[in-house]
Amino acid sequence: MMMNNKVVRYAVATALSVVILTPQMSEAGTKKAKALTAASVFDAEKRKRTKRKAGNRLSYSLYFSSRFQSERNRRRDDDVDDLSEGYAFYLGFVGRLDLGLGMIAFGHGEYDARSKTTHDQTYDLTTRWTTKEAFVSLEVNDEARITVGRMRFSDLNKWVADAAVDGIHFGHKTKSRVTELAAFTGTNKVTSTYLLAHHGRVRNNLRYGALGLIEKDGSDGRVHLAGYTNAVVSQRFSYELNVGLVAGDAANGKNAGIGFDVRTTQKMGSSTLKPQLMFGFAAGSTGYRQSGLHSNKTYNLGQTQVHRYGYVFQPDLTNLAVGSVAVGIRPSRKLSVDLGLHLYGQLSKSTTGPSARLSGATTGNSAFLGHEVSLVGAWRPSKKTKVEFGVGHFKPGPAYVDQSSATRVYARMSVTF
Repeated sequence: MMMNNKVVRYAVATALSVVILTPQMSEAGTKKAKALTAASVFDAEKRKRTKRKAGNRLSYSLYFSSRFQSERNRRRDDDVDDLSEGYAFYLGFVGRLDLGLGMIAFGHGEYDARSKTTHDQTYDLTTRWTTKEAFVSLEVNDEARITVGRMRFSDLNKWVADAAVDGIHFGHKTKSRVTELAAFTGTNKVTSTYLLAHHGRVRNNLRYGALGLIEKDGSDGRVHLAGYTNAVVSQRFSYELNVGLVAGDAANGKNAGIGFDVRTTQKMGSSTLKPQLMFGFAAGSTGYRQSGLHSNKTYNLGQTQVHRYGYVFQPDLTNLAVGSVAVGIRPSRKLSVDLGLHLYGQLSKSTTGPSARLSGATTGNSAFLGHEVSLVGAWRPSKKTKVEFGVGHFKPGPAYVDQSSATRVYARMSVTF
């Protein structure tokens, strides 16, 4: 309880400090920093780009990609050095149709074929079709739209929502502010239904806003409230802050919980490699539970998404604190590489391990879960091609019963035509 109270006080103090100080700092960097616009959770007019035209109303793109992934010892506590290797191939279609009178239709689907081999079994090749997005959007006026169908919701920092959903969305957006309302259900493994409200603003080089989610998950119900602020203080320094509160049927028998995430990025020196340094710290109390729509991914000003809490471990924030530092290079707009270190600890010692990509029981005798070192990057040889890679190694701490390490390797190549 004492540790949870410390987290609450730290989160509130951090939020108040940033909100109070940011307008002055961001105004000082206005002349040098790129102007910002209000950020939407969903914008029907800014979906995945299409490259080719078929007549005056239809445009489309096709893409192909291949992926290799290898994981070792993801499953814990079985005295087996698990190995899993898989290959996947994707063929995707993106289409946009102008229906006239301010109406547009958009679709994004993907066909994939994949195979998998483990240390004790080889699986047959499987195929499937995934409808990523399929919606119709009606223009209400120059600043507002109503959209119905399958949409990709993603908040500014991908901290609250980053998932495909089925429902209806209303958005009103100007350059300086955005207001959104939505009702929808989750897709794939997300079975909850949601009501969403979002209001965001931009002031000089500061973006800030608040999101509210009412979640119904079977007989359980939760209310998620979150606030965010992003500031480009200067051409070299920027930061983001997310603060969240959940109430209702929260985690671990608690009625409420609080979590936060703060990250700073500092560009360093004048080298042609354009190095940068990222610091991050995040924590969630024992009762904190994320929305279920979250992915916890971010871009770190680079060419590829990275998991903000570790490439191998990938935990949620319930009863967890994560400290992160990463050194990156950005020699051009085509290439980015980041070397990161993450440290993990439970706020309250527990015999229940965190919800993470890696499974495993904890002893309850220590709070230190371990650390991870990861290297991720991407290279764009041209506007139509991209190569992405990731390598991570997780070393468990004394909190885990199983002390064996885990690794993950990932590579993906894609081309759009």
